[in-house]
This record gives sequence, C-alpha cells and structure tokens, in this order.
Amino acid sequence: MRTLFNTKVITTLVLSAVAAGLVALDLTGRVEARALLVRAKAPAYKLSSYVKELERREEERADMAERLAHRSILLGRAERYKRENDALRALLGFGVELPYELTYAPVLERRAESWLETTAVGAGRDDGVVAGMPVVGAEGLVGRVARVTATAAEVELITSERVRVAATHAPTGTTGVYYADAEGRGRLAYLPRTTELKVGDLVVTAGTSRLFPPGLIIGYVRAVERPFDSMFAEVEVAPAENLAALESVFVVDWLPKKK
Repeated sequence: MRTLFNTKVITTLVLSAVAAGLVALDLTGRVEARALLVRAKAPAYKLSSYVKELERREEERADMAERLAHRSILLGRAERYKRENDALRALLGFGVELPYELTYAPVLERRAESWLETTAVGAGRDDGVVAGMPVVGAEGLVGRVARVTATAAEVELITSERVRVAATHAPTGTTGVYYADAEGRGRLAYLPRTTELKVGDLVVTAGTSRLFPPGLIIGYVRAVERPFDSMFAEVEVAPAENLAALESVFVVDWLPKKK
C-alpha cells in the first residue's frame, strides 16, 4: 500500500513537474516571440522616422531655396540699379569739364555670331542719336553709332576690324592709330619703336579728327614688342570697357550744333 502510495506521489510529482515545465516553455516561447517581434519592429520604426525626417528636411530645403531665389532676384535688381547709378556718376565727370551731351541707352542684344563687331542699343533718332556719334561706357570708349532707327541704334564696337581711331599714348603724347585685328584684339599702330612704352600705360582718343572727341579712354597697353626690322613698335591694347558684359552705354553728342 505504501509502495502504491509512493508510486502515486512520485507520479503526481513527475506529472506536475512536466506540466510546470510545459507551462514555463510556453510562457518562455511567448516572451521570446514578443521579444523577436519587438526587435523586428524596431528597424521599421527607425526607418519610418528616418523617412519622415528626410521629408521634413526636403520641405525645409525647398522653402529655403525659394526664399534664396527670391532674394537673389531682388539683389540682382539692386546690383543692376547700382551699376547704372555708378555709370552715371562716373560719366558725369566728363560732363563737368567737357561740353558733351550724353544719352543713356540700354544694351538690347549682343549677336552671338558678331558680338565682337556690333551691338544694338535702346536709343535712336527720337532721342537725338545720329550715325557717327561716339558711344562710351562707364570705363571708356565702346564704339560709334553705325545705323539708327526711330527708337534704336546699331553700334560698331572698337573690337571691329572696320574701326579706326586716332589715339594718343597718354604718358608721352605720341599719336598713332588704334584698330582691332581679326581676333578683336586692340592694336596701336605707327608709334616709333623708340617710344617709352610700359604695360598699363593709358591710351586715349587723340581728337585730331571729327570722329571722336579728345581724351576719351580707349584702353591700356597690354604688351609691347619692338621688331628690329621695323621703325614702329607693335603695341597691344586692352580695351578699358568690358564689351562682353555691357548692359548700358551712353551716346556722346559732342559736335557743335549747326545753326
């Protein structure tokens, strides 16, 4: 009887231990499953947060770009007005000392195929502009009016091969002829090879003809060569005005009015 009792007790204990073990395994499995699920969800949450952060930053970047573009437009307008104002102030110095009348003209276009030769400006016959008048910028000589309509004019630039200007080497007062070669580079011809020339020397209009008034800045000496077999120096001149970046010019009315 005791043996049977002991057997029942042992069996009961064993079965209880197994049941407890199974319950423990079941609970452990659930806990591990939940842990695995949490670990699986964590990267997804992080990825979602990362995407949302990227979207927020992209929106901020787009907004900032729009504001910067608007600011750039405003600054561009302000800079254009400043340049025009500076040009007017610079050229007013001419008007104080010389009896020139200046007509402001915005540059309308530079033809890609011939920008070295001509440009169109927004002033014409209605503004008192006539063919042959000199044209200047804030820094120096630009060219001459070649053709005129009622409201516009075509200006032949000093980089055109057809232009010839009586010019003076300012430091020595030696007179020669300014012209442009086939590549648009300025040259100063007929200066004796003994002329004291230095890079950076000023070259101005000579005023010995009725084409240009005296004293307008043409440019500066860029290079000098003295060929042994020539009595003249070879002088390259850099135009004072940046003709490729012109936005506005002034037409100079300097000849006395006919009565």
